[in-house]
Amino acid sequence: MASTPSPTADTARELLRRNADLATWLADLGTRSADAARALAQPGVPPPGDYLEELTDARREFTSLREQVLKVVAQTSLIAPATDEIASTRELDALLRALVDELEQQAKRAAAERARDDAVALLDRVAALTHRDDPRFAPLVTCQAQSRDLRSTIAGSTDSERSIWSGALAPFAALLTLIDGQQALTDDAWAALEDSVADTFGRPLAVAAARRKLAAG
Repeated sequence: MASTPSPTADTARELLRRNADLATWLADLGTRSADAARALAQPGVPPPGDYLEELTDARREFTSLREQVLKVVAQTSLIAPATDEIASTRELDALLRALVDELEQQAKRAAAERARDDAVALLDRVAALTHRDDPRFAPLVTCQAQSRDLRSTIAGSTDSERSIWSGALAPFAALLTLIDGQQALTDDAWAALEDSVADTFGRPLAVAAARRKLAAG
């Protein structure tokens, strides 16, 4: 029994390519059918070459391909048609194009969900920061209030609203990078990150991060 491919857009595109190849093969067999019919019309004369074997192989390929496509469709939100409703490569092509579109949209939704989860996790890290010397360090308190507001916005956002909050996330990411990645940063990268934090949250918070005054809670 044919294995079930993973339901990805790349898988569907590969099945689409196979179906196109099969359609070309069947078209070629169709053009050769006249020669085969003439041969069969002569008593005792077999059709030319391996024509009948190719017909059998082509039918087997179509059946196998249709089975794989329907299994993939069954793993998506598309409604899978009955097997006997897909009787040609043309019908299979239409189903596969719908499948490619569905899986591409599914991949975009999954990527957007991962982006939201990553953003929320980043802001949760900001919320957990503490100042080593001053638990009420005002610049950090203000920054964390902003992070909570942005977190609420992101958690309730739709896929299409990612562009609204993605830019606002950058200064928070810069702050964490200043805290986490000091040894790996070049001087220019360091300066750019420090300026980003200072421009958004004020120079005192940028200085605190640079002097290792901030730590995870």
